[in-house]
Amino acid sequence: MTGFVHQLGWELYRMFARPRTYIGFGIFLLFEVFFYLLWSREKSGMEKFINKLAGGAEEYISGLTFGFIILVATMFILGAIAVSLVSGDIVAKETEDGNLRLLLARPVSRIRLLTIKFISCQIYTFCLFIFAGITALGFGILSRGWGGGFLVWAPELPKVSLFDWNEGMFRYFAAIIAFSFFYLPVSGIAFFLSCLKMKPAAAAIIPIGVVLIDWILFKIPLPIMDDFRPWLISSRMNAWLYLFYENIPWAAFLESAAWLTGFGLTGFVLGCLFFSARDIKS
Repeated sequence: MTGFVHQLGWELYRMFARPRTYIGFGIFLLFEVFFYLLWSREKSGMEKFINKLAGGAEEYISGLTFGFIILVATMFILGAIAVSLVSGDIVAKETEDGNLRLLLARPVSRIRLLTIKFISCQIYTFCLFIFAGITALGFGILSRGWGGGFLVWAPELPKVSLFDWNEGMFRYFAAIIAFSFFYLPVSGIAFFLSCLKMKPAAAAIIPIGVVLIDWILFKIPLPIMDDFRPWLISSRMNAWLYLFYENIPWAAFLESAAWLTGFGLTGFVLGCLFFSARDIKS
């Protein structure tokens, strides 16, 4: 176990030593700066909108509300780009550079090596979304100060939810942690493609295209899509918003969590099967 943790630590060190690993962090930060400037410019219009939702309670125009608005607008699409770039790169790039031959020359199995790399992808995803949540909240506090209420509204939610600051903070970060876990399908698809005999760029771009198509199909307001929406990744990943319900529907939340976990781990298992059959020397 000590050796596994040691190898995981070195894999994380190698991952975060690469400049491209920070592309996702930079994308989120740039968008949050843009949103903060936009909020400052159109402050009155946005505050009127939030005031209308909150029934005139100005205390809900808070840093938490600001942070939540940013996350809803950015996490799904920008997250897909960042996570796919790292997960699609983690094995394919090693193969392209010839590093895998050196790694597999040591007494370590392919399954163990891939497990370490897959766990590293999940840790990266967690760090990325926690960073996005903290910086979004930071810009909100910079704009509105500390304290106040928390207003939660999104098109996917049945109604507006209102919380005080302490409960809002708990729900805010609990939802971010859940969302980073729910991103398993995206990293699973990218990781699977990375394990194939494929260029790193292709292994990163294909998952982004899959996620975008899935999201577009989910958003199409046609009755013919109603029977298919429960099978789309986007519909299941929206379960992170269940944590903002006043009464959390735990059964639906856990069902989506199990579905997404199974989908993501299937990508990992298929990647291991295909990679184990490959001849790395060729």
